[in-house]
Amino acid sequence: AEDDYSHAHVLVESLGPSLRELARQRANVMPLLLGLLLDTGAAIAQRQLREIAARCGDDMAAQASALHAAHLRALHPSLRLPLAALAFPVLRQRPRPELDAFLETIAAVVHADGAVSVFEYCLSRLLQVQVREALDPSRYARFGRSKAPGVRHEFATLLAVLAQAGHPDDPQQAQRAYLAGLQRVLPRDHLAYAPPAAGVRALDEVWEPLDALAPPAKQVLVEALVDAVSHDGQVSVAEAELLRTVCGVLHCPLPALLSH
Repeated sequence: AEDDYSHAHVLVESLGPSLRELARQRANVMPLLLGLLLDTGAAIAQRQLREIAARCGDDMAAQASALHAAHLRALHPSLRLPLAALAFPVLRQRPRPELDAFLETIAAVVHADGAVSVFEYCLSRLLQVQVREALDPSRYARFGRSKAPGVRHEFATLLAVLAQAGHPDDPQQAQRAYLAGLQRVLPRDHLAYAPPAAGVRALDEVWEPLDALAPPAKQVLVEALVDAVSHDGQVSVAEAELLRTVCGVLHCPLPALLSH
């Protein structure tokens, strides 16, 4: 709708002209995305830069470090995935061998400290979707036909991860968010709130079954996630990142909630 276009315009403008230009430059798109993942801690960042240098060369590591210092360190967290989204179409213009090596580098950078944050997971997953599917669209093109009851456990896992990400220090609030979302999709089921021990990485197992849902079922699923996020009247950065990732992986529009 018109307000969605207005929100998109405001979001892009808030990135600033220099960042927008960097995201549209073919030579800068890879170091820019790698720079987004560099840790604020010097020791971990150095480990990540060594991974980049080993796979993509010293120049790429130096560019990623320079872009992080000049443009990305002070970037508001809520703008990281929108900036990446601007860069995705330019990234897809790179040759396939470069893209394969780049995705391997992204994985190495994400896992350099042995942990995976919500942002790291979301960016790497969206890159997989944007790049892999663009390289081989016929393999990934599908029109789902499944219904929500057939993926109740996958949905419960996704909902629990979202609730925990939104309330990492308040299990009771997280449980209330989880139950608010569950009521929308599975009101008669009694699936206890049980955030997986693997955290956000547990989502690797849910994407394929959830993407096989029919479009109306996907719509209800996203509405349920919005219910979970909005139950306390505010949206955290982690919640917004997960919602954006869910919609990207499941090939459905962003909810209006992210426009506020």
